[in-house]
Order: sequence, then C-alpha cells, then structure tokens
Amino acid sequence: MSTSIDASERRLNLVIALLGTRQGHSRHYIREHVNGYARIASTAAAEVTAGVAFERMFERDKETLRELGIPISTTATHDLDSAEQALYRIKPGEYRVPEIRLDEPAMTLLAVAANLWAEAAFSEAAQSALRKIAARSGSSWYDDDTTVQSRIRTREPAFEPLWTALRQGNPVRFHYRGAGTETATPRLVHPWGLGSKYGEWYLSGLDLQKSEQRNFRLSRIQSEVTVLTEEQLTRPARFSIGTILDGLGKQEPYRAVVIVPTGSTHSLRSREGTTVLDPRGPAGTDTLSISYREPELMADDLAALGAYATVMEPRDLREAVVARLQAAAAAARQAPPVTYDPARPAEAGFGPVLAAPRGKKKDSRDRLLRLLSMVPFLVANPGIEESELAQEFGLSAKQLSKDLATLTVSGLPGYLHGDLMDVSNEAGQVFIRDAETLASPLRLTQEEACALLVGMDALTAIPGTREARSLRTAIDSLKRVAGEDAWLADAVALQLLTSGELATIAQLQALIGEGDAAEISYLVRSRDELTQRVIEPRRIFSIDSQWYIRAWCRRAGEMRSFRVDGIRSLHAAGPQTQHGASHTQTAPASSNGVYTPGAHDQQVQLVADAATAQRLAPAYGATLHQLPPGADGTERLGVQMLVGESRTVAPLMARLGGHAHVVAPLALREETFTWLTASLAHYGATEDDDAVGESTKTTPSQDG
Repeated sequence: MSTSIDASERRLNLVIALLGTRQGHSRHYIREHVNGYARIASTAAAEVTAGVAFERMFERDKETLRELGIPISTTATHDLDSAEQALYRIKPGEYRVPEIRLDEPAMTLLAVAANLWAEAAFSEAAQSALRKIAARSGSSWYDDDTTVQSRIRTREPAFEPLWTALRQGNPVRFHYRGAGTETATPRLVHPWGLGSKYGEWYLSGLDLQKSEQRNFRLSRIQSEVTVLTEEQLTRPARFSIGTILDGLGKQEPYRAVVIVPTGSTHSLRSREGTTVLDPRGPAGTDTLSISYREPELMADDLAALGAYATVMEPRDLREAVVARLQAAAAAARQAPPVTYDPARPAEAGFGPVLAAPRGKKKDSRDRLLRLLSMVPFLVANPGIEESELAQEFGLSAKQLSKDLATLTVSGLPGYLHGDLMDVSNEAGQVFIRDAETLASPLRLTQEEACALLVGMDALTAIPGTREARSLRTAIDSLKRVAGEDAWLADAVALQLLTSGELATIAQLQALIGEGDAAEISYLVRSRDELTQRVIEPRRIFSIDSQWYIRAWCRRAGEMRSFRVDGIRSLHAAGPQTQHGASHTQTAPASSNGVYTPGAHDQQVQLVADAATAQRLAPAYGATLHQLPPGADGTERLGVQMLVGESRTVAPLMARLGGHAHVVAPLALREETFTWLTASLAHYGATEDDDAVGESTKTTPSQDG
C-alpha cells in the first residue's frame, strides 16, 4: 500500500499490529502487511531506493511511538530459515493503564483534580488522564459537582519550557530581575521543582553559577527560557517542592509605621498583626504598626491607598511607595495614541482585537494519541452523542468526521471484515465494534500523571476533602498507576489556601451543606467600607490563590461573588430562602467570570505593557487590542474593560506603578492624574523628584 496515507493512520495501524501479536512481527512482515508502508518493489533497482525509504520510515515510527510512551519490545527469532533476527511487539501489560478500582466519590475527586487545570498548561493532559482512568475502572463519566472548585492558571511564558526541562533533567538559561531591582541578569539553573503559592508560580533549583539552591518567581523572568537539551543533570532524590512552598512567607516579618485617617483604611487595620500605636500624627489620624513579609506586595498595597496612608518607616518601603506613585503619574501624563479622537472616545486609538495566543501546534503525534484515546472512550461510552464526543475531544465536526473515518479503515493486518474496527453513526449516536485490541487505554503520560497527582495532593488542604477516605484511596491508586512517574508529585505542587482562609471556607462549606444563610461583615475595598449583609452561599471557588464565595445577596437581590479574604465576621442566619432555578448560578466557568458586569458599569480604555495587559485581562474580562510599540520600543497593548466604580481606577494605576495608564474616557484620565499628583503631594514629593527611582533599593524578597 502507498505510504501517502496520513502518518497518524500508519502509526495507528502499526500499534494495532504490534499489540495484536503474541510472537511479534518481523520487519518484512510489517512492510508487507501493515497499511501505510510501501511494499517490496518489483525491480531490484527500484528496491534499492524503496528499501532505504522503508527503513527510515520504520525507524522514525518506532522512535515516535517510544517518545509517546508506547513501549516496543524486541526479541530474537530462532527461525533458522529466516534472515531476520528481530521480532517487534507491544506487550499489552506494558501498554495499558493498570486495572484500577475506584468508587463514585473517588472518581468525583479525580474530576475535581483534573478540572483544577481547566485554564492551565495541563488542561488536555488532565482530561485525558481522567478519561483513561474512568475507562479502565469501568466507570461512567463523572463531573466536578462538588461545592468547592479551584482553577489554576499557568500563563507565565516560562512555565512550559521549565516544565520540559524539569521532566528531562536539563539545565536552563534565562534573564531574571531580582526583588528590588530593575536590571535583569543572566542565570543558569538546574530545575528541581515548580510550585504555586500566593497566586504566583515559583521555580526552585540549583543556581549553577552560585552552586546553591535558589527560588525564582516566574513573573520576574524577563527573557525566553532556553532549555539546554544536550546536558543531563540528576535531580536530588529527596527534594520536595512542597517543603519549599511551606517555607515561603515564613521568615521573620517586617514592620511598618503608617499614618492613616481615623476610621478609614480597613484593609490595613484588619491585617493580621496590625496594632494601633499611641497617637503620633496630626489630629484626626491613627498611627498603625503593620506586619508584612513581602516588601514589594506591601508597597503595592500602600501605593493604592494614595493619600489615605502615609508610610513613615522603614525608609525603603516609603521610597518604594513614592516610586510607584511617581511612575504612575508620569505614565498618566502621557498623551493618548495619536489616532485618539475625543469625539469617539470608545475607539481610544486602539488597533484590532489581539488574537488569542496559539496553543501548541498539533501534529500527527497529537492526532495519534487522540485516536488511541478515542477508541477506549467509545468502548466505555457506547452510543455517545456525536456532539458530546466532539466537545470532549475539542474537535470541530469536520475534524471528528475525519477521525472516525480513520478509525473505520484501521485494524489488524489483513484489513478484512472482523479485522477492521467498525465505527457507526446511528441517528447522531456513535458506536464502535471490533475494537478489542485498543479497548484498554494507553498508560498515563508524564504530564497526565503529574496533572492528577498534583491536583489530588492540593485537594488534601481543602475542607471537606482533607479527611475523605476516598481521596486517600484515589491518591494511593493513582501513584500505583503512575509507576515510575510518581516522583512528579514531589516536583510540582500547589498551595491553594492560607491558614487564615481555611476556617472561613470550612464555615461556608458547612452552611452550604446545611442549606443555611450567613450574616457577614464584608469589606468593600473599592469604597473602604465595612458593610453588613445576609448571603445565601452556593459554591466556593478559587482562581489561582484568590478565593471567592458565590452567593445570593439579599441586600443586592442577585447573585454576587464575594472575596473570602474580605469577610471580617461570619455567623449562621437561618435557612436559605432563594431556591428557585433562577438563583442556581454558582461558580463561574472560567476566570473571566469573576468580574460580573453591572448595568451601570463604565467602559475604560488603558494602555499597558504586554505583560501587565495579559494579567489584567482575565481579572476584568477585558479585551486586548494591538498597538504600535512605545517610544522606547516596548510592546504595548490596549486594554478595554468595564469597571463598576471609576474610583477604583486611580488606585489600580498606582498599584501598577507606571506599567499602565488611562487613555479614555478623558474625564477619568484627568481624574486619575489628579489623584496621583495629590498622593505624591501628601508625601511631599512630585512627579519629577529624583530622590526615588529605578535605582532605589528595597528589602529583598526570598526568591533569587
């Protein structure tokens, strides 16, 4: 048969042939009987070229299958009449996921762990692993229907190359901006682990230039990560990224002295470790002593308070706050894009909407893995709706039709009735028969094992699952299935909760279970106002490390999302009263749903550097627009978003410290500039002062 058929189809037939033999097949047999390889040529001259082409193709296919985790064993033949001495076979026991028995609660927890990666690099791998285990355990499909949901994002460009290097044991090169500095320096690092805490991803590894273990925040990596694939290094056997994450933020805290107006700045007053000192400031003010561990984050928070907080000490923190305000004011003074038309403020001079980032380019390897996954899924779910099958594998109708057609012409050598898989579509329902060879799913890949193991481990910290017997059973079973890849559970880790949130989440989950309402004292940060509300909690969810409760608010008369760290007190308030279908909306399906637009929201346009824009977009459900580079050549993006209260914009610009500025509406642009200059005046500084700038030193953070 011609070799012109799709490479994934040829390799699929090779897998079926090698799985379907007990003795193994020789090269001669494979060439003559497996669809996709050119048969022996009719003339000796033609065979010289055809034979070399077959050898190259077969060697590439073997290497590809092994790279995909499909083991090919080679045995010697004792057939004295045969000139060949090798037989090839895929042993079913080495190919398939080991048998696993999980009950319904355990399968549900696996679904929760898989869906945790719904917006991250492991999304496809996690769902593929869930399909495989569900099929192998004889279970039907399970949804994530728990009252607590989490979503982790891996949007830092450095994540995927670092993950590749970690798996392969390769060192990496990148430029890194350390805490309190503006200059990035080259680093050569051997990755040991990747972990998420405080909503940030961290790399821990051996700094090969300094010969010591260091931690690096991925958001501070300022260049592409180069993986040095030619070098292979050994990772410490007992290393655990979880231990590193436990240590972050545990150093002796710093203390700041801040003057604030009496009765204001509740966000500072309610921080753990804050105390009110003896009055030292002007009348109508309080002097607070504030505990903090991350100088950069503390400076962000204080800059966002503007004139409502005056840092007295330490000097480094005061200078860092002033530097942010100065940079924000300088950015606010910039003219809008040259094409900005005041008569058409909605345009803001923005270019076309920025295309969504392309995922990894799919190739014949990805299609082969999909086909191998689709067969056991169809066996386990006979009669599945065609639309559901397409949605499950993320395919268009055209792509699904092509995949099903490929399965129909694939099977055991001979390719007669009974050898080929029989795929039929009956009234929109898909069935597969004669697929016994591929009925058991391929064993978990490294990414699949990592996605579920790390997700399951993260769940142990969430109230309601921490002590569940099913969770421990699922973790133990999953480690057996992962086999030699179980080490990844120590190399990648997530910390989804802080100790302060744990008790509140446990209380909220208990109220959901009992069907009770809650009376809460809630801090509305945008107004610096403590409010009293009665809410009827439906579901708890997190995005990265920020936790929310989705609840019916009796005061607002609609569903709202409340930040858990904004709840200052919580008490049961009797049975819930809103049980109608219109009030059953729970957690948003994605991070874009955290910000719920209101009828009176205002449209705002910003210009931001590319990294800042990419972080703002999911938080506000914003659209990004292409813009020409800035005067210094930096990449800029237009950010178009809705805000509920315009007063929140100026503090946001202060927090961003010059990395973004308002261009429309004009009144808000002017209002923001006025707020920033007034805040500087409160510190006795102006936009042009040289006392603080890029060279200002701040107290170093724990990362490298």
